[in-house]
Amino acid sequence: MHFGCIHKFFLTVLWLCVAGPVFAQRTDSSQVYRLEQSVITEHRDRQLLSEGVGISGEINMGKIQAVPSFLGNGDPLRFVRLLPSVQLNAENEGGLYMQGSEHSHTLISQGGVPLYGVSHLLGMYSIFNSSHYKGMRYGTSPGPESRIGGGIDLQLQDSLVYCPKGEFSVGLLSAQGTVAMPAGRKSSVFLSARRTYMNLLYSPFMRNQYFSFSYGFTDANLTWLWKPSKTDKVWVDAFYAQDAASISGFVFDQLNAKWQNYLGALHWVHYFPQATLRQSAYVTAFSLKPRTEVVDVTATMDSHILDAGYKATLEWGGWRFDTHHSFYYVQPQNPKAEGYFNESITGNEPVQRAWESLVSADYSLPIGARLTLSGGLGANWYLGTEKQSWWGVSPHASIQIDLEQYGDLSLRYVLKRQNLFQLGYTSTGLPCEFWALAGDLCPPQRSHGFSITYNVERSVLAFSAEAYYKKLYNQLEFFGSIMDLMTSVYDLSSSVQQGDGRAFGFNAMLHKRTGKLTGWVSYAFSRSLRTFDNPYYQGEYPSNHERIHELDLVATYDFGRWNLGGTLMAASGTPYTRPESFSVLGDRVFCYYGEHNGARLPAYFRVDLSLNWFFHKDARRKSGLNFSLYNVLMRNNAVAYGLMRDYDSDTFTFRPLYFNIMLLPSVAYFYSF
Repeated sequence: MHFGCIHKFFLTVLWLCVAGPVFAQRTDSSQVYRLEQSVITEHRDRQLLSEGVGISGEINMGKIQAVPSFLGNGDPLRFVRLLPSVQLNAENEGGLYMQGSEHSHTLISQGGVPLYGVSHLLGMYSIFNSSHYKGMRYGTSPGPESRIGGGIDLQLQDSLVYCPKGEFSVGLLSAQGTVAMPAGRKSSVFLSARRTYMNLLYSPFMRNQYFSFSYGFTDANLTWLWKPSKTDKVWVDAFYAQDAASISGFVFDQLNAKWQNYLGALHWVHYFPQATLRQSAYVTAFSLKPRTEVVDVTATMDSHILDAGYKATLEWGGWRFDTHHSFYYVQPQNPKAEGYFNESITGNEPVQRAWESLVSADYSLPIGARLTLSGGLGANWYLGTEKQSWWGVSPHASIQIDLEQYGDLSLRYVLKRQNLFQLGYTSTGLPCEFWALAGDLCPPQRSHGFSITYNVERSVLAFSAEAYYKKLYNQLEFFGSIMDLMTSVYDLSSSVQQGDGRAFGFNAMLHKRTGKLTGWVSYAFSRSLRTFDNPYYQGEYPSNHERIHELDLVATYDFGRWNLGGTLMAASGTPYTRPESFSVLGDRVFCYYGEHNGARLPAYFRVDLSLNWFFHKDARRKSGLNFSLYNVLMRNNAVAYGLMRDYDSDTFTFRPLYFNIMLLPSVAYFYSF
């Protein structure tokens, strides 16, 4: 090994030892990938964003840091939310909503393996360390998987390293680092770790007259890549994340929670002369353990989900064949409460088990020079926890027309199915959301989707637009309250309402791809509506996450040793149900609500800036400082309305809740080699 490589290796190991504990719990050439009918090609250029067919594409993880993010740390999921097909992420929103679908409809995966509960810090910070991954693919369809929304996949590194490499950053919020090193002639190891210490410096910013909280997280990735031959690649991939939070105020006297993510996977790719076979076996899990105190009542609301599965894909000519088999072990929220009238409530929600299998075949047929027909058929079989079974087919078809210098036009139809639901008291990223399986609670979900997309690319500019319509069936919405939990016997089936929905809208994006100034402007019009089988909710209502209008501007400017980035986000407010009146009897609060989701939060507006100053910058080594300003215009955006208790006067009022981040500066040192 070269002496310079050894020197860099020991410097990196020394930094990982002193910067914070590393928790052990935790293709070489241009290739073509498919997300349903969207074909995404990885090129050797270094564009920040490469569009594919329709609203889909691939993101260059190495340049995410140039785009402002929370406290100066590049975050793949917050970056995705700046795209036109994905809803804005406010300070308290932990969801990822694509084209009017629910957060649980979006498949978020690492190396093709599903992940559940992918947010740190109330949704402000995802669990993904961007420096660990090769790239990220996104699309408004998850491909053959049984989800009715879009798909986000973090790509594992697939090229060997022959000399230690790494990058790390130390900021006011956290320290993180990634090391890649050879492990013999035919294998490499990639290790990443991250630890926050935000309570030391940022606790004053996370406290106001209504609530305060403390928080910390740790996450780690380990990937081993082995190339035993020219036609084989093998990955062993592991991931672990842990969060701990303590929140007081708002509707809680006190909320303490811990939640964890686990993932272990084995991947194998074999290249035949005219075909490619990809196989994966995995176990992935998410668990949360919240404990809350409200009005002298103490309650726990434990839940977890485990998904163990096998999946395989065979690509041969214009054909693609997929199979995926999963076993689910799910504990829906199982509350236990004590303290009210000296009585106790014991959780009685049973563990749910289910098996799911799907197979699919797709074919793409060029007709002449300007027309391509694509189609496929999938079959899904699901055995629920009550020994009930469902099966169904999932056809899709598309027509792509090449308009030569005028771009291309695509029309598409797809029928998708899903057997998982995500429910909870809020959609704010608080540890109160949980998973449940289709069965007696509700039959499996399904959706019909229609879309028309237009794309045109030039050397400097690219433009994409899409109009879509979705019809959703068997949607669930949780309408129980934490106060109900404290004062009555909990029953999940009586805390949800079932119905159907529809979503429709239009997205457009103009993207400047090359030059010193790069970025895009995008606009989205989106409606997401629900109709419930509930006599108290007659008619059609907007979903909890609906934002009718959204405008995003993203720009980066590179001038030598300086790199400047900025984002502007403006969007309509989300709906909520406003109480018309409330009364207090003893320690109990009774609310009388108006029309369901009949009111809206004020419009959201935020501008962020980021500046990278490079001490050294060449093809092999970079070092410098990142300066970021969050909410430059100091706009105090309302994130919710809530019932607040004034302990001094022992009164309750219903008023807007602000996150109170008027201006949040950050600085971080980064180094890569």
